[in-house]
Amino acid sequence: VYFGMTSQFSFYPLQALLRVGRQIAVVIIPGHQRPGNQLPRPVTEAPTERSETGASPDIISLALGANVAVWQVGSLAGSATREFLADFKPDIICVACFSKLLPAAILGLPRFGCLNLHPSLLPAYRGPEPLFWTAYYDERTTGVTLHWLDSDIDSGDVVGQASVARPDGMTGCELERECAERGGALLVEALNALDRHGVLPGRPQQTEGASYFSIPTAAEMIINPDWPARRTFNFIHGAEQWPLWVEAGETRYRIRTAKSYAADHQLDQPYVLLADELWVQMKPGVLRLKIWPG
Repeated sequence: VYFGMTSQFSFYPLQALLRVGRQIAVVIIPGHQRPGNQLPRPVTEAPTERSETGASPDIISLALGANVAVWQVGSLAGSATREFLADFKPDIICVACFSKLLPAAILGLPRFGCLNLHPSLLPAYRGPEPLFWTAYYDERTTGVTLHWLDSDIDSGDVVGQASVARPDGMTGCELERECAERGGALLVEALNALDRHGVLPGRPQQTEGASYFSIPTAAEMIINPDWPARRTFNFIHGAEQWPLWVEAGETRYRIRTAKSYAADHQLDQPYVLLADELWVQMKPGVLRLKIWPG
């Protein structure tokens, strides 16, 4: 059983499993919780949404094209969903980006347990939006972790990890895809090991270096000119899918993209605005931005 969403981080691991011929009983995607009706619903058509760069990663089309059923669940807490999943008699549940926590009743369903892919090097950056916080703190190296799910958040034993370098200007989309593809490889390798040995041990996560971050607030979307230009440049690219703002003088500007930065340059004023291009003095360096009108 595979839990995922219409995102790159769900798409590429599922693609990796299908490419090596793994049998997927069903793909589960989240849906809206509807009062009075918590029964899972079958999904027979793919969404039509498109991103700015073209078709969005779509596990629905991927699954249906491979003759794998897709079902949408509004709640995981009720007995209806548990009974529905129990009918598949799963050996293992794989999760790659899912907006709902799996309750204990579902964690105990599969014969071997539940595996989760998380886009950070656990125990660092536990929580729902690790890629945002990786960009916020301008980490130069991050990665992806395959771990067993337990009753806590991103705290289960680690099965495997892969590091990913994050160079200047790497976008959040690029980083997510890199983590997803490496995560898919980890998942395939782990399931192969499970086939060979009948067990898949993990190592407990260390307490040293553990950190947890929740969903970003509006305050974290506002860039202060006290940041270094390089950090700001990388944050903007890494958090490109979030609404970001920068304060210049007494005005707050909505950022479209970061064009470049000069780490040691110095303006003779706090900022320069030329049409939709904004140059901001940071500490240190100068940041060149494109801003949205209005």
